Amino acid sequence: MDCSAVTQVPQAECNALVALYNSTDGPSWTNNTHWLEFDADAPCNWYGVGCTVGHVTTLSLFNNQLSGAIPPELGNLTHLINFGLFNNQLSGSIPPELGNLTHLINLGLFNNQLSGAIPPELSTLTQLRELVLWGNQLSGPIPPELSTLTQLTNLSLGGNQLSGPIPPGLGNLTNLLYLALSVNQLSGPIPPGLGNLTNLLHLDLSSNQLSGPIPPRLGNLTQLPALNLSNNQLSGPIPPGLGNLTNLEFSAWVSTN
Repeated sequence: MDCSAVTQVPQAECNALVALYNSTDGPSWTNNTHWLEFDADAPCNWYGVGCTVGHVTTLSLFNNQLSGAIPPELGNLTHLINFGLFNNQLSGSIPPELGNLTHLINLGLFNNQLSGAIPPELSTLTQLRELVLWGNQLSGPIPPELSTLTQLTNLSLGGNQLSGPIPPGLGNLTNLLYLALSVNQLSGPIPPGLGNLTNLLHLDLSSNQLSGPIPPRLGNLTQLPALNLSNNQLSGPIPPGLGNLTNLEFSAWVSTN
């Protein structure tokens, strides 16, 4: 049997899951219960797969020994809401086809070995609340297009090899609670517009190559309990307005030349 006999979800969605299994060494996964068993409940009873009203809506295979590349066929899971492949050994690039998953709310690919650029096509995921890609080997710039993801509450891109400036448009993501861009190779100034992110609870820009002054507008982040700007090439005085950050739970960890 194969996906041609599956009736629970469209055949293209079933084929996408089979492509994932084949691309990421499915036989060696920690848990591959029921995968490639094409019974009456396939593929909705496969480990880590969840379905709602005839479509795959959840794919959760974190910490499961996946290795190899994310196949572009996953772009056919167009009703996916939750997508988590973190804590694996995935390599290769993030397929731009993931931009087809316009119902996604959570995308977690962190702690893998993914490389290459962050696809600007992810900017089409306008329902996204969490985009968590830290702990990979991603390179190139942060796509300015991500500034359109105005529903984001968590943007975590730290621990990669990203370079270039912080896009000023990230200041439009006013629902952000967590912004972590640390341990990259980002350069240029800290955009003053980050001071618009007044809901932030965590801002970590540490261990980059950021330069110039600390924007006084960061003093608007009065809810902030966690701020880290250390290990950069910042210059000038610490703005007096940072004294407004009365919710800080530890030192601001700000260093300037």
